[in-house]
Amino acid sequence: MSPADLELRALLVSELRRHLEVLEMRPLPVETGRRAVHALKGAAGLAQERELASALQRVERRLRDGDETALESSALLVRTAAERLARGESAIGVEWPEPPDDLRATPLDPSLRAHYDTELRDHLAGIDKVLSEPAPTVDDARAIHRHIHTIKGGASSIGDEAMAWFCHGLEEQLVMAEPSEREAAKVLREAARWRAVLSLLVEDPEAALSSLRSPASRRRASAHPASTRPSVRPFDDDSIRPPHDEATIRVATGSVDRLTDRFASVDLVRERLASRIEVAREQSRELRRLRADLADALRLIGPPRPWGAPAAALRRIEWTASSLGSLGDELDQAAQDLRGSDQVLRDSVSVARLELSAMRLTPLRRLFGRLSAAVETESRRLGRTVIVRTEGTGETVDRRISELLVEPCLQLVRNAVAHGIEEPAVRVAAGKSEAGTVSMIAKKAGGRITITIEDDGAGVDIGRVRERAVELGAVTQALADAADDGTLLALLFLPGFSTRESSDLLAGRGVGMDISLVAVQRLGGVIRLSSRRGQGFTARIELPVDTGLVSVLWVAAAGEQYAIPASRTRVVRRAGDDDRRLPHLAACLENRPTDRAVYSIELEDDEPEKGPLCVGVDEVGRTEDVLIRPLSPLVAGAGPFAGAIVRGDGTLRLALDVYALAPRARTLRRMPEGTPSERPVSLRPSRPP
Repeated sequence: MSPADLELRALLVSELRRHLEVLEMRPLPVETGRRAVHALKGAAGLAQERELASALQRVERRLRDGDETALESSALLVRTAAERLARGESAIGVEWPEPPDDLRATPLDPSLRAHYDTELRDHLAGIDKVLSEPAPTVDDARAIHRHIHTIKGGASSIGDEAMAWFCHGLEEQLVMAEPSEREAAKVLREAARWRAVLSLLVEDPEAALSSLRSPASRRRASAHPASTRPSVRPFDDDSIRPPHDEATIRVATGSVDRLTDRFASVDLVRERLASRIEVAREQSRELRRLRADLADALRLIGPPRPWGAPAAALRRIEWTASSLGSLGDELDQAAQDLRGSDQVLRDSVSVARLELSAMRLTPLRRLFGRLSAAVETESRRLGRTVIVRTEGTGETVDRRISELLVEPCLQLVRNAVAHGIEEPAVRVAAGKSEAGTVSMIAKKAGGRITITIEDDGAGVDIGRVRERAVELGAVTQALADAADDGTLLALLFLPGFSTRESSDLLAGRGVGMDISLVAVQRLGGVIRLSSRRGQGFTARIELPVDTGLVSVLWVAAAGEQYAIPASRTRVVRRAGDDDRRLPHLAACLENRPTDRAVYSIELEDDEPEKGPLCVGVDEVGRTEDVLIRPLSPLVAGAGPFAGAIVRGDGTLRLALDVYALAPRARTLRRMPEGTPSERPVSLRPSRPP
């Protein structure tokens, strides 16, 4: 050990003893103990005491969860570590792969478990693919290392302490001394040796830890025969075989779909029950009101008198009033009990739907692979050099969505190469590189996925689009002058729209664009276009990747109720004199005269640089968790709608898509005051007059 290492160890011992005085104080607030453990964890990491740092991290997690028993554990751990280090031993008495005594399989959040398991299995499949290569290379070894590192990060973020600990140790075993085929073969042998443990940590982490604590298991693992082509059998060691041979089963995707539909039916019934619960609560309040009315009537009548109401009648009224009160209390209690059951059912169905959805998830790398091949084919056919750049290939979507996105995305990338990327000579003359670039980027946020396809080609002449739109009667002159670039580019989706008299739509732009939009609309999504003249063109596909319970704010406009996602609602306030130009929600949806809005709602959209996005409504209701269902293509094409909501009484309400609503609201706000719109701004394909 070097002098520097000895100095670090001495400093660590000093820190352990100093904080031990705090940890042994009683009574000791849990938060004070957690801060002391957190400080020691960083010190242990600096001193290269990895096992001690991991043990302190586990204790810190227990303290963060409010486990007061962890205070005793932390004091014992720190005291033992200080004594061992002072004697020149390691801080923790065990070394990887033997698990520490305090390491246990931790329960994971059920709502995250299904997606986490899917990610783990994808990475394990990637490891198996690399291990099956006949001649290991340096890139293969690096790929193995990346998979293990990613698994470790995911396990740490979700709280899977057993997997995070094992992968941390395995990662150190896979480090190459030098980039060579010999070192690569060594890495693959080591990965194959412990591949079975990774599977068992997924299926049964307690059994995996128990097996690793077995001395016989450790001896067999260390004596595992070396091989240039490692075996990729799921389990190479009987001591670490899962308790059941049938760890996984194959289920047809149709069966998963039918189960998901059944849960949707359960949700519908649950919503109807919730509606009846609210009716019961209203009835209980009405019964209490009637009881109060009877009590007032008795008070006015007064006590029995010879010339007044008979005593028997008064007693009958009094008994009726008492019965009404008791019945109201019982009805209210029953409604309260049902609300609790409704919440339990809602949570259970939501978790089950998430787990079922996770069974169908697939990464987008396969879709991007097909698109990249199409770009290469098209560029070879046209004699152009095109560089493909991808990002976010690990984002996951439902397999059905991935398959249905193939055709519209293929149309967009082919247009990018054929009609966006210029000829090499033209690019060089414009000061660009001879090779063009087509980028494909996927990003998931919340319940939506965005797939961006952009090129660095010539772009679109927005001015010509505006002129041609007025010539064809697609929009009025007032709307064309007020519309922003995004609204005008949306006209490319109109069949037959062209800036030229020839069949060459916008120098090729627009070929198949309406078909692409319709395909995306069937998935409940939209395509947004943007262009920079001479610098490139961008098509951004946005669509929901899952359906389920969403928190919405109910609003009313022109007598109709709509749901706005609560996560997209920033501020709700009464409209004032400064809101004369506030676009009314009803005007954004269809051409109808409206009064001034009573309330102003500021919404969140993806273009904050254009200023706040506000719409006016007549009424603002309550916030509610509802199930949003996909729309049919016909309804989806009628307006900026995100889905349908079936109420408990059987009525249908529409949820608004804030991103699709934004350009309509911004355009109406920019129009000169008093200018008739004559036709609402449409972002959906339709035949121009």
